[in-house]
Amino acid sequence: MRVFLTGATGYIGGTVAQRLLAAGHEVVGLARSEESADRVAAMGATAHRGDLQDLASLREGSAAAEGVIHTGFSVEDWSKLDVAFAQERAAVEAMLSALQGTGQPFIYTSGAGIYEDTGDEVFDETVAATAEGDVALRAEIEQAVIQASAQDVRSVVIRPGLVYGKGGSGIVHMMAGLVRQAGGTHTVGDGGNVWSAVHVEDLADLYLLALENASATGIFHASSEDEASMRDIASAIARALNLTGEAVAWPVDDAKSALGPLAKGLASNKRISAARARDSLGWQPHRARLIEEIERGSYPAVFDESTGREA
Repeated sequence: MRVFLTGATGYIGGTVAQRLLAAGHEVVGLARSEESADRVAAMGATAHRGDLQDLASLREGSAAAEGVIHTGFSVEDWSKLDVAFAQERAAVEAMLSALQGTGQPFIYTSGAGIYEDTGDEVFDETVAATAEGDVALRAEIEQAVIQASAQDVRSVVIRPGLVYGKGGSGIVHMMAGLVRQAGGTHTVGDGGNVWSAVHVEDLADLYLLALENASATGIFHASSEDEASMRDIASAIARALNLTGEAVAWPVDDAKSALGPLAKGLASNKRISAARARDSLGWQPHRARLIEEIERGSYPAVFDESTGREA
């Protein structure tokens, strides 16, 4: 299948591209620069020049494909998420318009952040989005994707928990920065809040299954029955960095001045169930769990490299 992929040089998108190529699919990756085009070509995919604000390019890439996977998201200022989500919606609608009447799949990447705070519950896909403020705009984009099924688009939304593995993850590295700053465990709030997690390679498996299964439609949560508190994650990072300073709990209101809306999310529970993906698509996540990956997997070498410390 010829698949148009946004975010092909990114963390999730790059892993998805590799998984699709290994499965024999043709990948056409959106590339906004010559450097990005070279990176797309180096992985064995075809570059399609354009970016997420070039709606004509998005329509062109989608119209020439047999399926579209959207993993790209562009935000330059986290205090202006409303602008980023407005651009995201325009990009999604442009790609959906090119698929109308084709029955072809469109897979949209959302996230557990669609929930304000799950508390002690584990939410499945039947629980409506509860996010407030600018993040609530993502719920509107999700609905635009789902409603495109009425125009004969096979609409799929994937909501990952905390994505980790391969030494990447924006959240893990953001927390690593806080830990280095404190010299030990550092959390936003007391760190007792819990997030569901998914290894990026397990997540890529789910995208492949959703692409290839003609009956796959609607929303799928992505978590591997692995969850950890932010305190445990920060402590694991501190151990990986050999930092033993006193634990620091950063008050959420203080953290907002530096982290914007991310502060509240890092202090909230994001617990989701992926039973639907397992039951209906046969998804079987099996990679290393989050804490194990931080302490003994791909992260120690990356942390050593970023700190200049000898491994």
